[in-house]
Amino acid sequence: MMHIKKKILLFAVFSSLFFLEGCKQNNHSKDTSEETVKISINGDPQTLDPRYARTLDTVTILHMLYEGLMRSDMHGRPIPGIAQSVEVSEDFKTYTFHLRNSLWSNGDPLTSQDFVETWKDTLNPEILAPNAYQFYLIKGAKAAKEGKIPFDKTGIKAIDPNTLVIELETPAPYFLELMTVHYFYPMHKKFSASNAISNGPFILDKWQKHHELSVVKNPKYWDAPEVRLNKISMLPLDEHTALRMFDNGELEWAGSPMGTIPQDAIQTLKHRHQLHILPAAGTHWFRVNTAQAPFHSVKMRQAFAYALDRKAIVEHVTQGNQKLATAVVPPLLGLSTTSFFEDHDIPKAWYSFQEALEEMKISKDELPGISLCYANNDRNHKIAQAVQQQWKKALSIDVKLESCEPQIFFDRLSRHHYQIAIGGWFADFRDPINFLEVFKYKNNSTNNTQWENKEYIDLLNRSANETDHAKRFEILKQAETVLMNDMPVIPMFFGAFNYVKYDNLYGVYFSDLGYLDFKYAFYGK
Repeated sequence: MMHIKKKILLFAVFSSLFFLEGCKQNNHSKDTSEETVKISINGDPQTLDPRYARTLDTVTILHMLYEGLMRSDMHGRPIPGIAQSVEVSEDFKTYTFHLRNSLWSNGDPLTSQDFVETWKDTLNPEILAPNAYQFYLIKGAKAAKEGKIPFDKTGIKAIDPNTLVIELETPAPYFLELMTVHYFYPMHKKFSASNAISNGPFILDKWQKHHELSVVKNPKYWDAPEVRLNKISMLPLDEHTALRMFDNGELEWAGSPMGTIPQDAIQTLKHRHQLHILPAAGTHWFRVNTAQAPFHSVKMRQAFAYALDRKAIVEHVTQGNQKLATAVVPPLLGLSTTSFFEDHDIPKAWYSFQEALEEMKISKDELPGISLCYANNDRNHKIAQAVQQQWKKALSIDVKLESCEPQIFFDRLSRHHYQIAIGGWFADFRDPINFLEVFKYKNNSTNNTQWENKEYIDLLNRSANETDHAKRFEILKQAETVLMNDMPVIPMFFGAFNYVKYDNLYGVYFSDLGYLDFKYAFYGK
């Protein structure tokens, strides 16, 4: 059946650039004749392949190198990227993207088939792409990933080199914003670690692991005249070295989202009016391995959740304007301000703990050893020490701390070799489903808790078929209630970005989703 289509021409007029405002810093400005930015990062990026990225610093680098069908403007709204326009069917299930003429960095034409081939790889059952589940709103995508149908039976079609049609299973109000996200970027068929062909504002200059990754302006980018920076250098540094280099004039940016600010420096930076703070669409939490004793017990998971003193953590440990979290979805996404339980409810924690022991028919002395795993940085270590003391005081339990290099940490998560792990999630797009869908299926590679709940799955499926905004959000609230009752993830605090930057570096868009966009960055006087 033919869909009647209404044409939506999307275009952007940038009459002014977006300026990052902040308090003036002492003598932190740069010679405007040198269009180079040096910033610190936690470590080497996980990958330069958008299909496999999971960390904020990696995603920022991918935003430099690639562009999708859509990109975000300075207010987080989707605007044209590689797509010049898009037509949307009246039932909001079919999207026809008309691509502009653009080139890969090696001079090859970028076509609709590049998107098709990239997404075909993502949905290949043999490829472990961590965000493949985000494609499941596309017709047949989930079945293709499960090997039940061939890819050419999905709702992804290249009609001609400049026309891409995507048919959805159900309407998705956030679909155009989803098209701005890194895992929907196209990949060149000849891409490799040594041949990083890309299509964004910048191209890879060099990557010396553990030393420096730099990008330079891409002369073949379709909007190259708008790109004013010549080079961005990213240096893997610990947070103390990064801040010292910033103070010495050797870096123009340190801290979020590519790294962290040393916890013991935050109050000083606030006093000197140098610390920039932005709210984040992110939640820091503890993942819990629900398939391993003693956390196969819901009561045990609840006991550990209720025992936490989140207020003490955000006031005395993180100190960066974070807000304690007793829900999973951050308030910025507009789902609810609901508190699903009381913070630091020691009587309830102790009662749940005793119930868990009774269910397992063991005494406290027979409890298996418990460990907390985390990626080793200053803030995680201080959080781990704080909650170790809190759980000891509230439940008389000794928790072993296990600090890991980031790559080892993520490997342990993926193999479920942990009991409790410090982690978090930052929205890829501005809709609560982006948080809730993480835990929809236990085999989602972003879940890692081994938790799955039929009622929860049914609620998320119902929300996908609900076109009324208020009713849809009500269903999502019900789903979050199920998640918080079962507690496979224990919320800790809602995020805030803390960073320092040079006074006269303007035009950098800092998204509350946790990435930087340097396309319009420049030095002013």
